[in-house]
Amino acid sequence: MAATLVQLETFVRVAALGNFTRVAEEFHLTQPGVTQQVRALERHYGMKLVDVVGRHPVLTDAGHFLAARARDLLGGMAAIDREMQEFAAARSGDLYIGATLTIGSYVLPELLARFSAGRRDVHVHVDVINTAAIALRMRSGELSLALVEGPLDDSALEIVPFRPDTLCLVTPVDHPFAGRGVVEAKDLSGIPFIWREQGSGTRAMAEAALSMVGVQPRTVLELPSGEGVARAVEAGLGLAILSRLVVERAVTEGRLAIVAVRDLDLRRTFRLVTVRNRTLSPAALAFAATVRENRV
Repeated sequence: MAATLVQLETFVRVAALGNFTRVAEEFHLTQPGVTQQVRALERHYGMKLVDVVGRHPVLTDAGHFLAARARDLLGGMAAIDREMQEFAAARSGDLYIGATLTIGSYVLPELLARFSAGRRDVHVHVDVINTAAIALRMRSGELSLALVEGPLDDSALEIVPFRPDTLCLVTPVDHPFAGRGVVEAKDLSGIPFIWREQGSGTRAMAEAALSMVGVQPRTVLELPSGEGVARAVEAGLGLAILSRLVVERAVTEGRLAIVAVRDLDLRRTFRLVTVRNRTLSPAALAFAATVRENRV
């Protein structure tokens, strides 16, 4: 049978105090009880750890060696206790978050700032990837939770709305549509369009909305970021449907125009995604609470 932590704790205090009686008082034991703990260690290791000189314990060389190693072990155990308390209080540990590009660029930074206040020892790892890739990483356990903008239908995942968003048709400021201000969906048929990559939540929703009204624009370019798409529109390469979050600065600065599409519903909701029946860490639970508390 291995030495117990109680035996090692008792022995370390005997080594520190050099007095059986004082150790007995500290541990609320009898003096023979302390002696028995030391003798049990000696029997376990098969060597003398303490000589009694003038009724006081004096460590042998083996006793000095064991006391030093036991102090290291007990210090490590105390550190584990402290760290687990910090972990349980969501003040330490690692948190793996997935976010789609629009959310990762325009929503997540503020959420992380609120979450991180008072949690300096929580190490947050963020993957900004498209909706399809997030679903895969959630199921594989690589991500604790995620924030997505695109359609996601997966029975293994728990999906909870947390914030509304609106997509909008954007054009160069000198485009004829910009002068009209409002168009109908049928006006977009055959129009050159710039899209995010396949798997993008923004693209999936916009294409689905257009398909429902029988409209199929002409794809001329695909780019991996909303900012890239907006720049391409500004350069006159085509039109795009993007989140208002992505284009509001360019619109304010007069570099892009937003055009209403009368018969197209481009409203959507950002969602918080977790895996069903998977226990979240305290830090993940705290971040999820931050997301829910900051619904707009």
